Amino acid sequence: MLEPMTFDHAGISVANLEVSRQFYADVLGFTILEEEFALPHHDLRGAVVLNPQGVRIELFERKGSSPVRKGDPSGDPIIQGWFQLALSVKDLDTTFATLVGRGARSAMAPRVAPDGRARVAFLLDPDNNLIELLQRPAVPA
Repeated sequence: MLEPMTFDHAGISVANLEVSRQFYADVLGFTILEEEFALPHHDLRGAVVLNPQGVRIELFERKGSSPVRKGDPSGDPIIQGWFQLALSVKDLDTTFATLVGRGARSAMAPRVAPDGRARVAFLLDPDNNLIELLQRPAVPA
């Protein structure tokens, strides 16, 4: 039998560590947990951010990296691999408006999700990485 596994963190490749660190802290409200670390033999620098609910993200900047995503909620899945980070919210409309007001770019305004029950919206980080905001309906007790 397998021991229980829980999600620990996501790693995101970014073009500019400072710009991304500022976005995740100032726009999305993450705390900078680890200001910067380096793997000099790989031309790699990184930082770790954490939100109050325990979502941890490692941001990686590597010299010579190039973007592969366009920030399109329906088009990016044509590229195999991870294509979005989803964050659960209680009030989608207010959260979306607040984050756009803080400088996040909209990729898709709030709407009913394909399941017909949840609501969903998409934002873009500075590197066009998709950030899904998801409001699920309350589960009856």
